[in-house]
Amino acid sequence: MEREALLHTSSFPKNSESSFPTKSISKSLLIIFALSNIAFFICFSKIKFSIGGSEIVRPEVIVSVPTETSTTTSTSLSSTSQFISSTNAPALRSPENKIFPQNSTNCPYEEWNQVRTDFIPNTDLHKQWSKKWKSNFKYLYHTLPSVAAAFLHEDQIVVTLTAENQADEIVYCRYYDCRRREIMDHFESTIFPRGTVYCARRPGAKFITVSKTLKKILEYSVPIVSRLGKPQHYFTVCMAPLYGDEPKFLQIVDFIEYHKLQGATFFHIYLRNVSDYDRVLLDNYAKTGDIELITLQDHFWRADYMWHNGQINDCHHRNRYFSKWTALIDIDERLEMKSDKFKIVADYLDSIQDDSIANLHFRVKWVMKHHDTPAKYENETQLKREMLFHKYQNLSQLGAIWDQPKCIIRPENVAIMTIHGPREMYKGEKMTVVPENVGFIRHYRNVELRIFHKAFERMMSHAPFNISPIDKDIDQDLSKKIMDRVKWIYEIVQPTCEQKAKMYRVESTSPSCNNETKTLN
Repeated sequence: MEREALLHTSSFPKNSESSFPTKSISKSLLIIFALSNIAFFICFSKIKFSIGGSEIVRPEVIVSVPTETSTTTSTSLSSTSQFISSTNAPALRSPENKIFPQNSTNCPYEEWNQVRTDFIPNTDLHKQWSKKWKSNFKYLYHTLPSVAAAFLHEDQIVVTLTAENQADEIVYCRYYDCRRREIMDHFESTIFPRGTVYCARRPGAKFITVSKTLKKILEYSVPIVSRLGKPQHYFTVCMAPLYGDEPKFLQIVDFIEYHKLQGATFFHIYLRNVSDYDRVLLDNYAKTGDIELITLQDHFWRADYMWHNGQINDCHHRNRYFSKWTALIDIDERLEMKSDKFKIVADYLDSIQDDSIANLHFRVKWVMKHHDTPAKYENETQLKREMLFHKYQNLSQLGAIWDQPKCIIRPENVAIMTIHGPREMYKGEKMTVVPENVGFIRHYRNVELRIFHKAFERMMSHAPFNISPIDKDIDQDLSKKIMDRVKWIYEIVQPTCEQKAKMYRVESTSPSCNNETKTLN
């Protein structure tokens, strides 16, 4: 309902005796009328209506009172509409959705994250092993713990470090809520083994870091990744750090697709440096959920190859209660099954129903790799020719038990992990050697300048070499998988020059196809 204030001052004769005093009285009436109008609309704006059980609030009304009285009279609606406007339409009241934070200060309440603990499991064992294994890497010069990642378990938080020269030092676990505000309830712990700190749990903790004193915090906190609940995977693979100038896109796709055919469902790939071309492939695998890409970097310098031990430690803890079985191998290594009973690795793992078997120890057979893999994909013929399992098939005899073996572990049973196997176990046998007729590691060893000291001599000590291709079914499936993935990523569909010109017209620019494009604009 709208009201109009209509004052007809011109209806009163100026010289009539019966007329009101023209200026003072009409001005007073106008002021009184305007004030009554204000009171009316203020009262009316507070009226609430009930329709169908829902409460509707009258929209706010803004009233503007003119500072001067016009000498002219208007009877149109527009004369009042300039003073009265509605800011919103009537709407049903809706309660705030409780899944969202109710303000910018509070953190959401999470039932699972309300646990506080005061002790670390297996502390006595850790002390015994600490005395037994003095394994600080004194060639590194870190002065800070250098936090890498953190993983939440029911009874503790496991923090991995990139520093490896500070074992047994006392440190403090520092906790932060969802807004990265410190929770003033620290926990004193010890670095054990050389790249790990076990921290107690704190209610509401979402981020964590480690410091050597309580006075200063010199490192950024990292998110606490939950490992509560059932493991997400059955068989995962950790790839050793990627670095160096050899092109890797073909080795990467071969590694991932091959082990997917062996039953692996997820990969943790550690990146130090690769070419931009190789990175496109890695990013695509991350996008499709096949891999997690972990960049190796901290505040202190070290040579690229010196990241391997830290990567092994991190991937061990990253897979605790994330996967039942985890393989820790290099980009040039393939887990190969040779038994008619076990066609793929997952078949072999399925056959193990004994919780005490926690480390499957695979010995190695080497393949001499004489050239780098190609830097870029050219065509199907080139790709098929350059596939490792097509080009290199000269296989050595089986290596001894400790000639660069690799393993598949039950991560939760392992206490200390190294490149070639567990050093200490919480539970289960320390080593179960896989027979040669069941399986081994096929290691494509580059013999051209990219090999560690005496590694070539060690490899050649396992002569004679014999031509030994991989299983035919695996070859066929793997060739197709590699071809499909590489073509999907690197064979970019190119529009014609005319189509490009139409696309560029949107921004009034021209493509640089050729000179003919100029005439199309």
